Amino acid sequence: MAITVTMIEEKEFKTKVRGYDPVEVDEFLDEICDEMVEMQGTIQTLREQLKQKSAEAGSSSFAPLPIAPQAPLSSLAPLPLEKAEPEEDRLPADLTAAQQLLEKTQRACDEVLAEAKKRAEDIIREAEDQVPDPELEDLESQKEQVRAEIDKLKSEAEAFRRRFQSMLKDQNDILETDLF
Repeated sequence: MAITVTMIEEKEFKTKVRGYDPVEVDEFLDEICDEMVEMQGTIQTLREQLKQKSAEAGSSSFAPLPIAPQAPLSSLAPLPLEKAEPEEDRLPADLTAAQQLLEKTQRACDEVLAEAKKRAEDIIREAEDQVPDPELEDLESQKEQVRAEIDKLKSEAEAFRRRFQSMLKDQNDILETDLF
């Protein structure tokens, strides 16, 4: 499926906690759309120039460049430049420049896509690291409950020890008074 400028402009993304900044994403998509429109205009202009040159040359061996107007950027392959062509088969300078521009644009596009994928992976990894694990939260809750229970048992043991010591002292006092 070829990606069009309209598809990019109309694309909506779901928002999540700690997700991408929607304004920043929209601005980047707008830049991509502008670049695509500019590239499509350049391609159309070059095609028209090629047709005009072909018409001027009569039945010359020029053929339209094999680029679909709505083809995704990743599917565009740079056209090979042939080195030792006879003078009559050589492409005009503006077409050669267009091919070189297309090759540079393809390389730049590939680099930007690779950088974007790497950045996306880093952001996803960072987000996953920041998201708390539900099992860990359950264990923390259980730990707090156990600590509260231990504190309660310690206070009850201390109260029991004080009562027991008090009872022993009372019994000791009773025994001492009965003996004397």
